[in-house]
Amino acid sequence: MLDISVVPVTPYMQNCRILSVRGSGEAVCVDPGDQAPALATAIEGADLKLKAILITHAHLDHIGGVAELAALTGARIFGPGRADLPLLEAAFSDDAQSQAALLGLPQSRGFKPRFLSDAEVIEPASGLLFNVIATPGHTPGGVCYYSKEEKLVLTGDTLFELSAGRTDFPGGDESALLNSLQKLMELPDDTKVLPGHGNDTAIGFERRNNPFCAALR
Repeated sequence: MLDISVVPVTPYMQNCRILSVRGSGEAVCVDPGDQAPALATAIEGADLKLKAILITHAHLDHIGGVAELAALTGARIFGPGRADLPLLEAAFSDDAQSQAALLGLPQSRGFKPRFLSDAEVIEPASGLLFNVIATPGHTPGGVCYYSKEEKLVLTGDTLFELSAGRTDFPGGDESALLNSLQKLMELPDDTKVLPGHGNDTAIGFERRNNPFCAALR
């Protein structure tokens, strides 16, 4: 049984998630965009050890708290794909950090993750296996994390309830995004979709109702 808690962070209400297999004593944190001390305290208060931080893509509202949370907990950092390296480096430039302050995003520092590849299988915490799905489009190196056992996929900003990721930011690519959505639509209908913003949904529901997915039929 998987326990999942959601902590909305940053003014953009990014869905930072803490996942743990019940009884394992270990946890992973997905896309900690801010509030690293509070996240570390919550994890410790739940008698969990944070083993890994998973990143879906290199936008600051998803990565702003990564370096601090890793320093506080000793967690390893996984993802995104290597193609997001330029975005990752740009996010922590002096200019970007000044802009972040104006937008209410955290003042943070860079880090070195383990970049991930399509179809790679990782076990970031005991009993928690993810298949990595490369999903470029919103960013060049975006990834999703699929657990067949738990019937869920963490989609970051690739797929939302009745919507999909923007492609008008640097590195965005509408054609690549549609190809990535096609890959996600191949997952079973009952796969729960845990997006980076907004409500949870399901693959089957999105296949039938999402206007972006309608273009794939």
